[in-house]
Amino acid sequence: MRRIQIGTLVALAGLLGSCTSSPKSESDPPNPSVHLVTPAPGVVTFYLALPAKSAELTGAATRAASPGAGYRRFVALAEAGQRFGATDEDISRVQTAVTGLGLGFAVDPTRLFARLTGTPAQWQQALGAPLEQQPGSAKNPFDAYALPDRVPEALQPAGTTLLVGEADVYDPGSDGSRPASANTPDAATAGQRAWPLNVGTPITAQCDDPLLTQKRVYTPAQIHTAYGVDKLRAQVSGAPVVTVIDLGGGWSSQDMTLAAECWGYSAPQVVQSQGDGVPSPITNVDPETSLDLQTVAAAVPGAQLRLVQTTNADGSFLDAFSRAIADPNGLPDVLTVSYGGCAIAEEQAEPDYVKTVDAVLAMAALAGVSTLVAAGDSGSTTCGAAVKAPTMSYPAVSPFVTAVGGTRLTLGDGNARTGEVVWNDSVYGEQAAGGGGSSKTQARPWYQAKAGSTSARTVPDVAALADMSPGWPVVISGSLQTVGGTSGATPFTAAALALVSASERAAGRPAVGLANGWFYAVHGTSGTFFDVTQGNNDLRSVGCCTAGPGYDLASGLGVPLWETLPATLPAPG
Repeated sequence: MRRIQIGTLVALAGLLGSCTSSPKSESDPPNPSVHLVTPAPGVVTFYLALPAKSAELTGAATRAASPGAGYRRFVALAEAGQRFGATDEDISRVQTAVTGLGLGFAVDPTRLFARLTGTPAQWQQALGAPLEQQPGSAKNPFDAYALPDRVPEALQPAGTTLLVGEADVYDPGSDGSRPASANTPDAATAGQRAWPLNVGTPITAQCDDPLLTQKRVYTPAQIHTAYGVDKLRAQVSGAPVVTVIDLGGGWSSQDMTLAAECWGYSAPQVVQSQGDGVPSPITNVDPETSLDLQTVAAAVPGAQLRLVQTTNADGSFLDAFSRAIADPNGLPDVLTVSYGGCAIAEEQAEPDYVKTVDAVLAMAALAGVSTLVAAGDSGSTTCGAAVKAPTMSYPAVSPFVTAVGGTRLTLGDGNARTGEVVWNDSVYGEQAAGGGGSSKTQARPWYQAKAGSTSARTVPDVAALADMSPGWPVVISGSLQTVGGTSGATPFTAAALALVSASERAAGRPAVGLANGWFYAVHGTSGTFFDVTQGNNDLRSVGCCTAGPGYDLASGLGVPLWETLPATLPAPG
């Protein structure tokens, strides 16, 4: 899981096209500009939170995600925006103020925030001072911009808040070789344990590679068998729609084809869309993006696979989530996110930004979309060694996502599970473990009322394979690698959940939506979760967290049993 640099803020945007309308007199208010912005070169975007009915939105999303009356009774995004987002009057008022400065203005379809756009020259004219600028490099091909300390009042009309003061924009001309970011294992050194091997059988593949002969990597078929996804695929019908959220990385169609040929499925077409600050596809092949796409493609062959590609900045979460649920091709079944960071949540650097992202995620849940987020690869210390206490990752701690932690999986004959413990590779010389613990800032959500005694949101919710060796297979730049992390566990779990949602839709019922209400309600019922009771994710001796029977802060509810868990899905209320 990639950790976003602390302090980076808003993603950059595209220039919006104006809505057509009948002639208006100068005294008439402008028509509200509500639409997605198409990214364009040379345009910088900042985000403005708008007045919204946050409490009412949270209540509606909670009812839709809670088994019982109203369960899985979803609301179309446009209707949700009208009910819980900014009013036409508020939008027109803010639009008049912002466009009066010579900037572009467009309200996101959620009506929870607006995109303010302009070239650096237009921003300088509007601000009366230039944006701070830092050019990108081959290793970080994003030009960075920052607002000055003071901005005109017209940029923050009453009831609104500028959310993030920095922005990135992709510069394809500077994109060059960048170091791999995936969790790949190093060779064991003196005093460390040797990496375990893949002792499951059979190991079937249609390619030849040293990692396979040395038994240092699992194949997708082995993982699918161990977790029951192969049998789930045989039980369900319908075509899943999975959206991968990518922050700052590119991918290779050739790698997708090689992976498909190796593991025996047809390479899918990836429908890609660009986020603010990314007017053209990112060219550099990124291990994170490659792992996410290939993991989903292997788990759900035939799925409609989408990719939302944004910059690697804090504000990109807001941009990416909103674009994913406002996709003109329709809602996805699931969103999968393998990114997160410390500062914007656990250190409370941007509380208004977190509140707005949480509102967008609540609207996704109300619309019937499942959002899964990696819990992190730094154990219970996402914020690093300087903080002498457990710290979590955002957006994994949002109440409207399913946070996915990590395990170490051991297989036997027939690739049946012979053991599964909490992922922690420190004994092999790698400071990496699955995220888990209690949030400093997010209150305990309704579905965790009986999960532990803390009053805070705790993660993870569920867990799956995350060890480095034998780990997840991924083809990067034509080479097979074994990688670890909750970045593998998350897209895999998302793909399995998408199969359930697609089957529900094919049967004429609503999709699953936010899965946590279901998961916590049926936990403890036979055939729902494999209880991970051994291991810990503590990397820096902060006293958290250790697995035990039932729900715990190292493995959550455990590992979903995908062959049998779907039968426990409550009916719509």
